[in-house]
Amino acid sequence: MKSRLSIAVLIVLTMCLVGGSLVASGAFAHATSGDQPRTVTVFVDATFGMRKNHMARKLTKSEAEYAAKGYRFAQMVAYNENGDLEGFFVTYVRD
Repeated sequence: MKSRLSIAVLIVLTMCLVGGSLVASGAFAHATSGDQPRTVTVFVDATFGMRKNHMARKLTKSEAEYAAKGYRFAQMVAYNENGDLEGFFVTYVRD
């Protein structure tokens, strides 16, 4: 259990560092308004008390939104904090 939490925390911290460095370096400044990134990772939040059906609906809605933009599902990682499900990091890719 501790190793899963450690891995999730490591993934989140890595994503924050990479995302922060890309924004700070202006890596996105050259994209025009019509350009979309090849890979997108979003956080789907779990709301307390409604996890059983609510998360499935949110994940389905997220997948439909990104599929309409030409993305396909690549990976999903659950994010737990203090043993509680907080949400999922979902990655979509565009071919």
